[in-house]
Amino acid sequence: MVTTWSWISTRVEKEALRSLINHLTLILEVGKSTLNFFKCFKDDDVECVKKSFTEIFNYEREADNVKKRIFEELSKGFIHPIDRDEIMRLVLVADDIAAYLKAATRRASLINSRMVDYEIKLYSLIMSEKVLQAIKLLIDAVSNLHVDANKSLMIANDIERIEEEVDEIRLKALERALKFCDHSEISLCLITKEVIDSLENSSDRCEDSADVIRVIAIMRI
Repeated sequence: MVTTWSWISTRVEKEALRSLINHLTLILEVGKSTLNFFKCFKDDDVECVKKSFTEIFNYEREADNVKKRIFEELSKGFIHPIDRDEIMRLVLVADDIAAYLKAATRRASLINSRMVDYEIKLYSLIMSEKVLQAIKLLIDAVSNLHVDANKSLMIANDIERIEEEVDEIRLKALERALKFCDHSEISLCLITKEVIDSLENSSDRCEDSADVIRVIAIMRI
C-alpha cells in the first residue's frame, strides 16, 4: 500500500520533472537560436547575427528564471532529499549548457565574421548543430524518467556519443584555428579559440546532464 508520504513525494517529484522539461525547452530555444546565429555568422549576415543573439540572451534569461522557480518549488515540496539533490544538480548542469552557448555567441559577436576563416565558421555551425541534437535528447530522456527509466539510460548513451563527436570536431576546428592564427590578429585568434571552446563546453554539459539522468534513472529501475 502506498503511504501518504510516498504519494506526495512522487507527485511533487513529477511536478519538478515537468518544470525541468520546461527549463530544458527554453534551453532548446537557446540551442536553436545558436544554430541560426552560426548560420548567419557563416553567411556574414550581420543583422541576422544581432537578431539571433538577442533571442539567445532572452531565452537564456527566461531559463534562468525558471531555474529559480524550480529551486523554490523543491524547497517547499515533500520530496526525498536524494531525489531533490539530483534534480537540482540536473537543473544547474543543464543551465550551464545555455550559459556556454550564450558565451560562444557573445564572443563571436565581438568579431567581424568576414575576417574569420570559412572552415572555422563551418566547424562552429556543425558543433552548434550537435549540441542542439543533444539538448533534444535530454528532453526525451527526462520525459521518460517516470515512464521507462531504461529508455532514459539508452538516450543518455546517445548523448554521450554526440559529445564524443563534438570532441573530434573541436580538434579539427582547433587545428584549422592554429593555421588561421599564423596570419591573423592576436585578438581575433584568441576569440576564435574561445568560441570553439565554449561550444565544446556546452557539449560537455550535455554529457554531464546525461550522467545525472543516469543516476536518477538507475534509482527507478
